[in-house]
Amino acid sequence: MSITAWSTTANVNGNRLVSGNYLEQQSPSTLNDAGRSVMAQVRSWANDLEWFEYGTGSNTVTYTRVSATSVSMPTDCVNQFHVNRRVKIIDGTNATVYGRITSSTYSSPNTTLTFEFDSGSLGSGNPTSVAYGIVSANNTSLPSVVPTGTVLMTGGASADSGYLFCDGTAYSRTTYSALFTKVSTTYGVGDGSSTFNVPDLQAKFPLGKSGSHALGTTGGAFAQTPTGSISSSFTGNPFTPLGNISVSGTVAGHQLSVSEMPSHNHSMTLYLGGYGTVDTSTGNGYRIAGGDYNTSIPGFSGTNYSGNNTGSNSTHAHGFSGSGTFNGTSSNPSGSVASTLTGSALDTTNPYVALNYQIKY
Repeated sequence: MSITAWSTTANVNGNRLVSGNYLEQQSPSTLNDAGRSVMAQVRSWANDLEWFEYGTGSNTVTYTRVSATSVSMPTDCVNQFHVNRRVKIIDGTNATVYGRITSSTYSSPNTTLTFEFDSGSLGSGNPTSVAYGIVSANNTSLPSVVPTGTVLMTGGASADSGYLFCDGTAYSRTTYSALFTKVSTTYGVGDGSSTFNVPDLQAKFPLGKSGSHALGTTGGAFAQTPTGSISSSFTGNPFTPLGNISVSGTVAGHQLSVSEMPSHNHSMTLYLGGYGTVDTSTGNGYRIAGGDYNTSIPGFSGTNYSGNNTGSNSTHAHGFSGSGTFNGTSSNPSGSVASTLTGSALDTTNPYVALNYQIKY
């Protein structure tokens, strides 16, 4: 049996040797084969100190192959074999495989462990050793110093060990339980029950979370078309219109015709009893000089004479002139101007080189 069967209680270790016996008060020079076997086992263990085999001291730790990626142990050891811890397993074919624990559950009386191996799987038969690790440059037993959920860039065409490409793929919530615990369904619910999505950073740039950008939100585009509106307003100084108006000129003359003159006549009274001639150009009646009242005057009858209606038919003009002032109401000009803007599509992509993003699981 290996040193995993050695107990921390000294007095029960008398029958836990591979072979031979120790004698009380035995001198070092007479150390028998049992002592030498113990030394060989201790030396073998010390040569591989980065890996530890779990032991109860009751010789009860055995390993049962459940599947190509799972084993069970008849004891509660989930604290030692916890998720993400590195393991080194010697399977039933004596082949050594390295990997990490993806699931560790205890259901009395067994702890069942599920693994993800760096390469290969468990061969047939039950493993002879399942060790959990501490430190190593290669196949390290230390948990990764990169926290689960960390996103890194790689120039390689394939994801590094322990990482998944950030391409939006859905993965098992059980197999990648640590990553699922960290990111949940922030980047996609998968099938809604057994899977979840990793972030999709293909053709995207990361943006820091903020009050206006929630974790896992996406947006933006390489080509943008400017659109929008432009508006402005104006306000002028108040002003009051005032001034003087002066008008002058001449009204054109108009010659009145007889028909346009008001109806009128020129009358005269003749005082008969005289003599002489009648002058009809002066307008009023005239006394006839000399003679008597019985003298006949040719062309007259009675005592009154009425001349013919007449007009001069000459032109006349009317002049005019005028002036005035005016006062307006105070006015303060104001208003607004609005317009829309539509531009052509513009590629806003900065110079770039494409790399792969990967997330630690």
